[in-house]
Amino acid sequence: MTVSLRNNLLTAMSLVALATAGDIHRRMTHTALTAPMSLYPGEVANKYLRLEIPKGPISIVSFEADVVESDEDGNVVAVPLADAYLHHHVVFSDHKFYEREKNWWSPMKPKGANRGVSFGAGTESRGTRQAFPSPYRFTTVKGEDSLIANVHIINTRSMEARDAHKCLECPCSSEDRMLGGNDDNVTALFSAVVPRKGLENHCNSFLLAEDNTSCSPSAYFGGLYCCEDGEYCMDAFKDDVPDKPEKSTYHLRYTIEYEPVSRDTKPLYLAACCDATGDVDLPGNIEYDIPQCAPGGEDEDCVHVLETTQTLHGASSDVFGTGGSRSEEDKYVEVVYMVGHLHRGGISVALYLNDTELLCESLPTYGSGEPGEIGNEPGYINSMSSCTFDPPLVLRTTEKIRVVGKYNSSEPHQGVMSLFYIAVSDMPQEPGDVRSRTHGGSVLVATAVGLALLAAILHWRRYDKRRQYDAVDTSINIE
Repeated sequence: MTVSLRNNLLTAMSLVALATAGDIHRRMTHTALTAPMSLYPGEVANKYLRLEIPKGPISIVSFEADVVESDEDGNVVAVPLADAYLHHHVVFSDHKFYEREKNWWSPMKPKGANRGVSFGAGTESRGTRQAFPSPYRFTTVKGEDSLIANVHIINTRSMEARDAHKCLECPCSSEDRMLGGNDDNVTALFSAVVPRKGLENHCNSFLLAEDNTSCSPSAYFGGLYCCEDGEYCMDAFKDDVPDKPEKSTYHLRYTIEYEPVSRDTKPLYLAACCDATGDVDLPGNIEYDIPQCAPGGEDEDCVHVLETTQTLHGASSDVFGTGGSRSEEDKYVEVVYMVGHLHRGGISVALYLNDTELLCESLPTYGSGEPGEIGNEPGYINSMSSCTFDPPLVLRTTEKIRVVGKYNSSEPHQGVMSLFYIAVSDMPQEPGDVRSRTHGGSVLVATAVGLALLAAILHWRRYDKRRQYDAVDTSINIE
């Protein structure tokens, strides 16, 4: 059976499901706060925090998060991005069910975590609810009642915009590096920082040919590895500043919409693709730097484009869809959701199948409101567009995916990212069959089949009603 026909039959079956659905799973919402993070201006929180959730097994319909604090009256209120910059949050499970994966490590993932439930975003989090079409859900296991999150916040409250924008890119300070000569841009990382960065190269050939400063410890001058918990983003905001303002205390507020796990639930996990800094052999460097375009250049000349090719891969071993699968298997999976992650200056990040067929272009929305206007803050990415596939795309894990990240280079940036979050589900494999790539194809045939089945079901319902039998609920929720 070709994928084209299979996907269109899935559409037909969706029509049938609408006609035959009984009681919809009972949807519930859980909102809570993480432990507090108290920070001076310029101070960094890069912590692993416990997220309490309803006891599993549950199936998670959606996840969203933002940074909040308590006002003078004790009310929980949203914090402007210009005050508390959410560099990222990434969420995992550390339940013993995933014991085999506990030693896999990456910069944003502790050794006790694993693929399990996976969500992630940055400043766009407040305006980018990650939601998944039924019956595809991230699921927890029996007894699981918490998740773990790496929450990275930089306190830029009371800063001038120029300083705040510099801080959010995590420049290396005297806590991280020694200066070479009189040049502040020459970096020699302290010995304690080098292991965090690592000596092994993770950049693709494009970045190496560009001599991108993010690729080597000897040239590294800003990014994730200079943004550790308790550090200051700039020396100017360290302890010797007179009349230091009071600390601000922030929380990550998170909301999950969930329902009971049922026989119909199809568990999701993250694919290892995609990171524009990698290639077919390298999972990627996660971050890279944007060199400034030539002075006086035209607008079209001031766009930095990073392109690469990766494979979709199986399950991610790291975070936010990064880190190649530990045991690659050529199989088909259902792709149901994609969303990109960019930093300030980002224009777009897109995925193409075999170079030409656009799968998803994720675009940032920059705020255009007044400073401090929640959800519309100027100078910051307030949301990212996403792509939902219902019915799902059917792709091979070995499918070649072209990744294209674009940034405005009228000014330099450091530690930026061009990542994709791709939620996929395993599916039954059909030995010997060759399936096409996407859900295009015999739409008329599938629709006709669906309508015929729908008509038959409606006819049966009218007949069944005439028999005046009471319906028997045979649905089973696995609690």
